[in-house]
Amino acid sequence: MRQIGNLPDESSALTFSDYLYVKGIENEVDPAKDGSWAIWVHSDEKLKEAGDLLELYRKNPDLPEYQENARHAERHRLLKLKEDEEFQKKVYDRDRILSWQTQIGLLSGIMIAISIGVYIFSIFNHSDILIQTLSIARHGDNIPPTEPLPDIMKGEIWRIFTPIFLHFGPLHLLFNMMWLKDLGTAIEKQHNSLMLGMLVLSIASSSNLAQYFVSGPTFGGMSGVIYGLFGYIWMQSKYNPVSGFYLDKQIVTMMIAWFFLCLSGLVGPIANTAHGVGLVTGMAIGYASAYVSNHQ
Repeated sequence: MRQIGNLPDESSALTFSDYLYVKGIENEVDPAKDGSWAIWVHSDEKLKEAGDLLELYRKNPDLPEYQENARHAERHRLLKLKEDEEFQKKVYDRDRILSWQTQIGLLSGIMIAISIGVYIFSIFNHSDILIQTLSIARHGDNIPPTEPLPDIMKGEIWRIFTPIFLHFGPLHLLFNMMWLKDLGTAIEKQHNSLMLGMLVLSIASSSNLAQYFVSGPTFGGMSGVIYGLFGYIWMQSKYNPVSGFYLDKQIVTMMIAWFFLCLSGLVGPIANTAHGVGLVTGMAIGYASAYVSNHQ
């Protein structure tokens, strides 16, 4: 906080202080030893703007706009106080937002249970049945490769989404369920289960379709959705300060590093297209939502 100048009396100082506040410049006024009133600005980035406004005010302090803005200042302060209170209600403790200590959201828990159930069933029964039922398209030697999405075209719409419940190993399942629990629950806490469901359907459909058209129907897993939920929370935490979301830089770095490690091929065959499209979809929805929230 730095001083930008003085005004001769309390009344003019308070009027100018209110004017700065309405202009979006946080400030304070204090009595000085010489009887004048000092104007202090909180942000160094606003110093020049505030100083220029002070010079204009000194030249013509009786302009109607100063009195008009002063009358609006109290309303702005009340609105900001209300926003701060709402923010505190919405903030999901940053130390718990990605922690196994938190309660699992309803829809997150349901999706985890389905994924685990599908995996257990595939171990003790014929996995081929599940793969052919939940994949985006049946695959085998008798399926014409030139026919796009044959089963979906026949009305099996669920196949657009259900590949997310297929996992091909315990580590694949565990990794995805850990992130689904954390990211999904965070979204349910800040929004609700319906919002999480809409996000999952949007991300799953775009990432699954993209992966199919790039590599065919032999893929599965929640990873595309995980990257989409990560992208959504990332954009919300970055561009919507009242969203209540928080992501540590180390988590962002780790997720992006893992994305490129998978892309390199060093960790085996990965549905990289689903990862990429899921991430972009989640980021786009998160940024658009933040933009709308900031301009309401």
